[in-house]
Amino acid sequence: MSGSLKSGLLFALISIVAVVGFSFIPAVGVFCCGPLVSMALGALAGYIGVRWSGPTAGVGSGTLAGSVAGVGALIGSVIFWVIAIIIAQSDPVLLDQIIRQIEEQQPASGLTGDDIRNLITIMGPVMGFCAGLIHLLFAALLGALGGWLAVRQRPQPPMTPPAYTVG
Repeated sequence: MSGSLKSGLLFALISIVAVVGFSFIPAVGVFCCGPLVSMALGALAGYIGVRWSGPTAGVGSGTLAGSVAGVGALIGSVIFWVIAIIIAQSDPVLLDQIIRQIEEQQPASGLTGDDIRNLITIMGPVMGFCAGLIHLLFAALLGALGGWLAVRQRPQPPMTPPAYTVG
């Protein structure tokens, strides 16, 4: 297994836990902390993926590691949204308030309370997947940046002057 894949898998596991955990921070977790942690972990995965790979590894190795870490962040995002929807559905007062707000905002939609309950159930995984795609994109891009930084910091062989022959 290549160093970039090892790094990506390690950071994918960390991303699952971190994205779920940081997304629960009130007010800023879903839109700020979750994406920031996936970006940081993608960059670290890319950097370490290049470092763990051979001396010829390039930015592509970092991009691979960041992308695999981003898949972990996508999974974490889906898990968070499913948990959030389950929590909202387990509180009848909160669910009734959500349904009432939707009915007041969209009176001509013709949706019943049961229709809205079914839509809320479906929207958890869909919202998690859509947010997770953003996590994946950012992790892959910053994995490439981390890989580029690792390539730039790689020690360069000393330059030897060309040999001249006398002739």
